[in-house]
Amino acid sequence: MRTALLSLLLIVLSALFSGCGYHSIAQDSQERFGEAATVSIPIFSNKTYKPNLENILLNDLIGEFARRNGLRVVSSEVSDYTLSGELLSYGKSAIAYTGYDIVKEYRATITISATLRKNSNQKVIWRGQLSWSQDLPASSDIAIQQNSEDAAIQVICQRLAQQLYLKINQDF
Repeated sequence: MRTALLSLLLIVLSALFSGCGYHSIAQDSQERFGEAATVSIPIFSNKTYKPNLENILLNDLIGEFARRNGLRVVSSEVSDYTLSGELLSYGKSAIAYTGYDIVKEYRATITISATLRKNSNQKVIWRGQLSWSQDLPASSDIAIQQNSEDAAIQVICQRLAQQLYLKINQDF
C-alpha cells in the first residue's frame, strides 16, 4: 500500500514539474507585440474577378481580432502595426458529377497574401500566403446556386481570418 502511494505521488510530481509546454495564444501575442499593442487593417486589394470579397474578408478579420486577446484593431493613424494584403485568387471548380455527367458539387477556393509591419520602422513582422477551400452543392436553380456560393465564400473568409490570426500570433 505504501509503495503504491509513493508511486502515485511520484507520478503526480513528475507530471507537475515536467509540464506539457502548453501556453495560450494570448500569452504569445502579449510577449510578441506587448500588452497594449494595436493594429490597423486596411481593406485588402482584390486581384480576383469576384467583387466584394475584400469587404467580407475585412469584416471577418476585424471580427477575429476583436474576439481574441492580443492585438487590438484601431485606425491607421494611431496603430502600432499594420496588416495589409491582397486577395490573389478566387476559383470555383467542379469536383463531383452525377452518373449523367451533371455537376453535383463544386469547390470554391480563395488565396490571400498578407504582411504585418511595425509602423515605427516599417519592419516586416510576418509575411505569408494562405488558401482555404469549401465545398458547395450544385443546383440548377441560379438563385440557390448563388446562395450556396455566397455561404461558401463566407466560410472561407472566416477560416482565412482565423488562420491569419493564428499564424501572426504563433512562432511557426
